[in-house]
Amino acid sequence: MSPNVQAYEEYDRARKRGLKEAALHRQRGESGLLPVLDTKREQNGVLAVISQPMRTISLNRVVGTYQASRASSFAPNFMPLLPPDTEFASKWVNVCSWHLESGIHGPIRVYEYLWKYYVAEGNKRVSVLKYFEANSIEAEIIRLVPQWDETDPAIDRYYTFLAYSKKGVFSDIELSDGSKYDRLYRIERRLIAERDPSADELDYNSLYTRFESAYLKCNCTLSLGDAFLEYLHIYGFPIGILSEELTERILTLRPQLELLEHPPKPRVVLEEEAQAAEAPLFERILPVRRNPKVVFAFSGERTRDSWLGAHEQARLSMQAELGDRIDSRVLDLPDRDDAYDLLSEQAGDAGLLFVTTPSLMNPVLRFALEHPNCLTLVYSRMQHHYRLHTYFGRYYEAVFLCGVAAGQYTKTGVVAYVTPKLNYTRFTSDLNAFAIGVHSVRPDARVLIVTRDVDPCDTATNELGVRTAASLGADAVLTPHYPALSLAELPYGAFSALIAVDPGGKPTKFLAAPDWNWERFYTAIVKSYLNGSLNALLCSDHDEFPITSFWWGLGGGVINVRFGNWLADTPNNLLRYLRGSIAKNLYSPFHGPVVDEEGTVRVPAHSDAAPAEIIKMRYLVAGVELVE
Repeated sequence: MSPNVQAYEEYDRARKRGLKEAALHRQRGESGLLPVLDTKREQNGVLAVISQPMRTISLNRVVGTYQASRASSFAPNFMPLLPPDTEFASKWVNVCSWHLESGIHGPIRVYEYLWKYYVAEGNKRVSVLKYFEANSIEAEIIRLVPQWDETDPAIDRYYTFLAYSKKGVFSDIELSDGSKYDRLYRIERRLIAERDPSADELDYNSLYTRFESAYLKCNCTLSLGDAFLEYLHIYGFPIGILSEELTERILTLRPQLELLEHPPKPRVVLEEEAQAAEAPLFERILPVRRNPKVVFAFSGERTRDSWLGAHEQARLSMQAELGDRIDSRVLDLPDRDDAYDLLSEQAGDAGLLFVTTPSLMNPVLRFALEHPNCLTLVYSRMQHHYRLHTYFGRYYEAVFLCGVAAGQYTKTGVVAYVTPKLNYTRFTSDLNAFAIGVHSVRPDARVLIVTRDVDPCDTATNELGVRTAASLGADAVLTPHYPALSLAELPYGAFSALIAVDPGGKPTKFLAAPDWNWERFYTAIVKSYLNGSLNALLCSDHDEFPITSFWWGLGGGVINVRFGNWLADTPNNLLRYLRGSIAKNLYSPFHGPVVDEEGTVRVPAHSDAAPAEIIKMRYLVAGVELVE
């Protein structure tokens, strides 16, 4: 069969598809013809016309024509509508023959408007390529920037995209929320920095178009841009993999995408709930064999007096208590680039995985998605990740008690909380709990949050923060540990401490210290895993058992406070009473009213802040002074 004869047959089939599509649109009260850009321009107006570099664009995002005169020739899916004896049909057949003989080449000309493309020249080429289910085509692009309209969310997002496009690498990616462009930029900068400098330059837009082609085959409903953003977050750029593998990855990722599209309300598990949990009856009657391999993943040094070292000591204590019922192992992950491969190799056959470092979240999420039989928990605040559960201590409870102690002790009426200066907005439940604790016993006290000169990567700079606090009148300071901090009563292994200081910032007395006991947590969780109480966390239905965050505090023994001898001289037992009340859930440090620094009531009177509100807290309460 000659290409020309076949082209006529293809036109007939394409026209039938077009007529069917047009009829469906008319049934919905729509025109049944190809969308026209002129109509959209009249609705919003155009602020600027900007020529773009020629590039490959996705045919899926070519949605209409620039000229109204062309619209009547095509259905909304770009299939032809006119009878086969028309001049239009003859030209379509000629383009089709061209495609069958040598393939269509040469760029079309399009207008880009709000992430979509409208054809100014090349309508029939687009129609033929869409009929043969091609993915992309070269195009000369003219961008039309709409007039600003504060009442139109799409235009607001588009302006955020335009700001991103000046520095980002993807030329036409649409995200559902303007704030996500900052995240996209951070991820792509990290991925680019991790590439070999000698590697060939990437065509980022082609990577996005390639992902789109695979994504459309997977029946996912999350918007394309948001799905690509999550893919980058977990897998990185789709480089050096076959189309089939890319599709398999997206299918593996699909439950996570569904969760992002319809996020369930996360479940916070407090200690009393977990301790009351029992395995189902049939599992209590019949012995259940659990995978005894338990892996602890670390990223950093596990010295005896370090934060990670405390988790390692807890693992050893847990192993000693449970004996041969479990086989606990350590996995060091010094390089995030290799983390996924190491996890798959050494923890892929494990029953339970604890990840003690939240910076490993990306490779761990990929591992959890691809190893559904391994129960994976990450030390982190609550996250929205499929099959990835978190555990975190209610540190703010101990810090609240340190604030009460500081309020009782201070003679100057000025106390301080020294904390590293971060380049991002930090969570603030501990800062606020400290201030609330101080003001509960000393309403007139000044509470300073000191970050000046305090480097998160250099513990020695905590001493500079203490000196700054003292220079501003503070005589009681809660500070992370630093090498020069040495007091007779200071507990071994304390990562932070409330200390009394002289006017020069020299420590004079140990007052209190938050204390962690991870052995309690790890032993209880592993026991629950062994008896089947945690089976539901492996459930694939997140509606039945959503994301879980284990959030234990004073009541579970994971958090405690150690006080110095100075407390023996105080005339009351307030601190001991508060500690007992918090441990029994009879009192919450965030009992309302809680008012932020702008005067907004965050927690109403006679109510307690919900766990999720405390976990995600980012505001500062009233009465706090920042020293930056």
